[in-house]
Amino acid sequence: MRILLTGGAGFIGSAVQDIYIQAGHEVAILDDFSTGNPAYIHPRSQVYRADLRDAAAVERIMQEWQPDVVSHHAAQIDVRFSVAQPAADAQMNILGSLHLLDAAVRIGVKQFIFASSGGACYGELQQIPAPETHPLQPISPYGIGKVTVERYLHFYHQTYGLPYVILRYANVYGPRQGMTGEAGVITAFIRAFLTGQTPVIYGQGTQTRDYIYVADVAQVNLQILGWPSPLTLNVGTGQETSVLELYELLRQLIPTKIRPQFLPARPGEVARSVLDISYARQVLGWQPQTSLVQGLQATLDWYRQVLQ
Repeated sequence: MRILLTGGAGFIGSAVQDIYIQAGHEVAILDDFSTGNPAYIHPRSQVYRADLRDAAAVERIMQEWQPDVVSHHAAQIDVRFSVAQPAADAQMNILGSLHLLDAAVRIGVKQFIFASSGGACYGELQQIPAPETHPLQPISPYGIGKVTVERYLHFYHQTYGLPYVILRYANVYGPRQGMTGEAGVITAFIRAFLTGQTPVIYGQGTQTRDYIYVADVAQVNLQILGWPSPLTLNVGTGQETSVLELYELLRQLIPTKIRPQFLPARPGEVARSVLDISYARQVLGWQPQTSLVQGLQATLDWYRQVLQ
């Protein structure tokens, strides 16, 4: 298949790119490189440097590449930024997505894959773990943007017949992850431990997340290619881990006597987040293969190389 992968120079997008290419697919990356790293681009990937807010550029790239599949991973991912600047967040995450959807309809894309967010879309959980049917009650503009694009996907399918898959990610972590965005606490802790700095915990450290290793996320993106009908899947582990538990796990991997600094909780962040992944297991036969300790060790090994 010919795939246009937005955000393919980023942390998650580059892992998806790699598994697509390993499986023999043709991949073009659309990225503005505001946060993406050119070093993560695979030698066999076609590269288009553009901003999704530029509708004309998006149209030109889509017409030139003529993808069968659009895998949309480009996004403004900082919840704190979205709280401080909701209009700018909406321009990037909602309007940019609409430009991509419009162009996808015009060229007859066969499948549109959207990287959404389980934690941000569901808000404070009423059911634990949260299934795909959980009410969508986002408490941050970032989450509102994800839900809005999901609603637009339903509209584009009903109106134009555009097939789509929504992947609601838990907190993704692993090699190549930066200091901001989803599951940034893991890389923040690792960097603090490796450089002798004081790690920071926001709130009491009792807030929980579902941490999913990036290679397991990439595998879902591969398995879902060609799925013919609208589908929404949670992509996580179903395991709930608090920030304090995460801190102690990393202290076992990186022995240190440094104690964390506690700062006030950040606005727009939910207290508990963990996803029910039984539907993905039922539909795809997929389940994560990497335990949290295994994933943390692999991430730590990568950061040790980077920080040398």
